[in-house]
Amino acid sequence: MTKARMMVILNPILFVSLLIQILTSLFMFFNLFTSKSEIWFGLHQYNGLVFIFLALLHLMLNWSWVKANFFKKTAKV
Repeated sequence: MTKARMMVILNPILFVSLLIQILTSLFMFFNLFTSKSEIWFGLHQYNGLVFIFLALLHLMLNWSWVKANFFKKTAKV
C-alpha cells in the first residue's frame, strides 16, 4: 500500500477519533451524561489510546514534511 493511499484511509479515521475525544470531553466537563456514564468514560479512555496510536502513525507517515519544515538548517551570516 502506498503512503498516499494510507493517508487517504488514516486521515478520516483520525478525524472521527478526534471528534469522539472532543465530544466525550465536553460531555464530561458539562456533566451531560445521564445514564450509563461508565460506557462513555470507557469510550473516552479507549478512544484516547486509539487516537494516540493514529496520531503517531500520521506523524510517522509525514515525517519527511515535518523535518523539511521544522528542522531546517538556518544559513549562517
